[in-house]
Amino acid sequence: MDATLWVLGSAGWMPQAGQETSCFLLEAGEHLIMLDAGTGVANLDLAAEVLARHDRLSVLLSHYHLDHVVGLMYLKRFAAGKRVDVYGPGRPVYPKTTEEYAGDLLQSALYSSGSSGFAREVRYHDYGGRDFDVCGLPVAVRPQIHSSPSFELRVGDLVTYATDTSFDPAAWKDCVHSLLLLHECWQVGAGDPRHTSVEALAAGLPRERFGRVLLIHHNPSWGADERAEVERIAARRGIELARDGMAIAL
Repeated sequence: MDATLWVLGSAGWMPQAGQETSCFLLEAGEHLIMLDAGTGVANLDLAAEVLARHDRLSVLLSHYHLDHVVGLMYLKRFAAGKRVDVYGPGRPVYPKTTEEYAGDLLQSALYSSGSSGFAREVRYHDYGGRDFDVCGLPVAVRPQIHSSPSFELRVGDLVTYATDTSFDPAAWKDCVHSLLLLHECWQVGAGDPRHTSVEALAAGLPRERFGRVLLIHHNPSWGADERAEVERIAARRGIELARDGMAIAL
């Protein structure tokens, strides 16, 4: 299956110069899938021709932190005439459904279009921490270590998406092959236990199981020296830093 992924938002927590927060667009055959909906949704102009080819968009949420969901309200500009299906963890791993969390975020007092007004038709689904499929395309789900329930999402054998998680080498020992791994990188060495360091990833990731590895969810507090150090350590393992605007053929 021919597929292309666009990096729309590679920053974590908050936008910074040239980087929006977590959002990735995957076109795989007849499927159009968005991985998380951070402020990077605003970069959908980069894939305008792709959007025009599809009447339906599926949005897969790894969790509900604002830097991963706030862009749902931006979809009105890009998907007003489409059907949008939003898949989130929901119950039973959270106390509320995905639709309820979207209703909290997009309530009329905060967003005039509400949680169902940003597209022609909006449907919400809970995957509940279990594998599911999007119009026949399988999505494998794996729990991650984070401050709130967060889930790795693997779309077929195309893309594995792992953001907002600490890195456990044992959990990756027998991981399934993907053409592309998008993995968060928040720090150089040990620090925040809810997030991943490039040193841990470089030492413990079975690099041979992935065609290409991009580091995402970059820490906006990085200075030039810290970013250069992350790039240096990653490059030793053939790992790259993602940047907004990248288009990757799979």
